[in-house]
Amino acid sequence: MDSDELVISLLFPPSDYVSGINVFKRILNNKRPVDVVQIKSELPNEDSDIFNQYVNERIFLDIDCELDTPSCILKSLEKSRDLIKRDYAKIYSRSWIANNHFIALEYKFSNPDVFWIAEFSDPLILNISNKVRNNKKFFIDNLNYVDNVNEHIAELNRQINCEFPLIENKSSVFFLAEYLTYLFADRLVFTNENQRNAMLNRFSEDVGEFVLKKSVIESHPTLDDEFYHVKSAELDLSEDHINLAYFGRDYYGQRHFESLFYSIESLNHKFKDKIRIYLFIEDVPLMKKLISPLSSSDCFIVKKPLDYFEFLNATTKFDVLLVNDVITDGVWPFNPYLPSKISDYLGSSRDIWALYENGSALSKLEVKYKSDIRDFNSCRNQLLSILEDYGFEDDGCSVNEDYFAHRLTALNRLYEFEFKRNSKLKDENEALKELNEDILSSNSWKLTKPLRDIRNKR
Repeated sequence: MDSDELVISLLFPPSDYVSGINVFKRILNNKRPVDVVQIKSELPNEDSDIFNQYVNERIFLDIDCELDTPSCILKSLEKSRDLIKRDYAKIYSRSWIANNHFIALEYKFSNPDVFWIAEFSDPLILNISNKVRNNKKFFIDNLNYVDNVNEHIAELNRQINCEFPLIENKSSVFFLAEYLTYLFADRLVFTNENQRNAMLNRFSEDVGEFVLKKSVIESHPTLDDEFYHVKSAELDLSEDHINLAYFGRDYYGQRHFESLFYSIESLNHKFKDKIRIYLFIEDVPLMKKLISPLSSSDCFIVKKPLDYFEFLNATTKFDVLLVNDVITDGVWPFNPYLPSKISDYLGSSRDIWALYENGSALSKLEVKYKSDIRDFNSCRNQLLSILEDYGFEDDGCSVNEDYFAHRLTALNRLYEFEFKRNSKLKDENEALKELNEDILSSNSWKLTKPLRDIRNKR
């Protein structure tokens, strides 16, 4: 049976890209057959049945280019026009990446009666530091495209008696992906109220009112229990310990574990060694360096991220699951981000410890353990609660007041070591560059050019 819905998700599974995984989860939860537009990639044999569930047809765009650059967007539009032949009743697209919304917009222009649902995972115009993305390589410079879009905006203004501004040439693709999707999508999905407010604050009141009338708040989807047992994660956890786990890929200045490190390092507790904290993260060497100065470093185990179904299964095997907010205080007026992993944690039936930022979407969720990520004492108190809940009480426990001085010294030493190492590598690279330039400009190199040409032709 043909599907009447088209899903546009260029990084759809088997890609392990988070946004594509969330699209896949929505399809599973909706339990309706769809066609999917995506970049071609091979399905792992063991997961193919699940990834193909409810997917009638995969429409592969053969594009080898940097996604979200204007040239790649225009190339994907050309390819999609040639490949998407059917009339669908509904289309769905999700950012990140912005490219998905451009393909959906193009289809909407050609098929105005289609019902377009567009979801935003995070703000597009603004980066995590609340700065406008203004890299010039992401600015569209194509008058034909701009004129075509402006004709549609003018027609929309006539139909609904509005005065939405036309777009300018050399506009950012991230601005266009937000603005044009706001105008032409039939339903807009945001993952939390803060995100919607932060994104709409960039636009005029009439655009904001237009979006509010057709937008909904839907948190990331949670899968049924059966999907947590598709693939077993081999973890070898000790039953003599309280096993906590954090699952994530990125580690950076605005998403870190310093409050977690403080909670265990500053606590003088006779059962502290009963804690085991597993960190599944991409940059294992960096995380090990950050942990190594801690006297409680043995409490931490750092591992590479698991694939999606192993991750789901692993969440069912730990005692407590850790999730932390991006720290936005001083950068954003309020936190617009909601970690997508919380939706997977909620389906695991395990206890959750949320390290939240005040006023964030995460701070409003009902989970067993919660602490303010900027209030280090509240994090330590939650660790004490976990120890007590598992029967490890210590009435004589105390706090190490010297923690911050020791930690700051350790981080400074680590920074100094890394800075010197990077400076040395930079100097070595410059020396090699100079040597290479000397060789290329030498007489011997010039004289041997005919011989190299002969060899290269073989």
